[in-house]
Amino acid sequence: MTNPLPIASIGLISDTHFLERLFHLPDSLASIWSGIHLILHAGDVGDPRVLDELARLAPVVAVRGNDDPDETKHLLPEKQVIPLRGHRILLWHSHYPDPAEEKARRADAWGFKLERIARHGQDAQADIVVYGHTHVPMASRLGNILLFNPGALASGSYFTRQKIQSVGRLQLMEDGRYAISHFDVGTGQPREFPSAEPAEAFPRLGNAHQEWLVEPGLIPFVDRLRNMGYRDFRSVIRAVIPEYRRIFGKGWLRRKDLIAAFRAADGIDPDDRQKVLAVLAGDSGSSDPAPAIAV
Repeated sequence: MTNPLPIASIGLISDTHFLERLFHLPDSLASIWSGIHLILHAGDVGDPRVLDELARLAPVVAVRGNDDPDETKHLLPEKQVIPLRGHRILLWHSHYPDPAEEKARRADAWGFKLERIARHGQDAQADIVVYGHTHVPMASRLGNILLFNPGALASGSYFTRQKIQSVGRLQLMEDGRYAISHFDVGTGQPREFPSAEPAEAFPRLGNAHQEWLVEPGLIPFVDRLRNMGYRDFRSVIRAVIPEYRRIFGKGWLRRKDLIAAFRAADGIDPDDRQKVLAVLAGDSGSSDPAPAIAV
């Protein structure tokens, strides 16, 4: 008996955060996705020009994520359902629309997270859900639905680096079956990643795919910077990007450099500037260990 032949091959990608936390697409994508017919991007695209670059490899279907700039959010829908070769694929970033609820639910157990994603798949009558957001590559099956996160190319925050960049590939077979796999972008080779235990909280697996990008003395201040309310969050981001880009892959974010960047930044709200500088210049006042990474 001969093996069924693939009739469609699809590249799966998420969380590129282009020109914010990722500054060029890896060259290995061309070989990993050789012969693909379509690319599905599961959100947190970043600058929408990344979609044009991906389109050099194959046509692209994309959705928006919670961290996307306004320009990208206006271009892309929250969800898309793609009927393809007898399958229905739900493409969705998987975040909560309300930022406060999103922040409150980040530490939820994986079982709750995956069940919620599967319910959205059921509502869309999909048999495959391609999602992103967690920056954790994972394949899980709940009932008759496959939940697949290709992983991320960019980090989960400006304080961390993505340790393993990954994408996925879905092959739809002529007999109705499919094959799906992750690829390590660094090696260009297929790679298996562990699934989560339902009762396991997010941080262990989430932290396993991130590493600190800030000097050790700055780590205790990270949670304060993350959790403050800002009048214009995007302007705060724009102040960090030049420093993040300068040290990306070859160093740490240093307190003195961030202070200089925020003092010199144009267009930042004065109250936001003052709050950030107060945190960066202060003393954590705590002997507690540095906070764990959380994306």
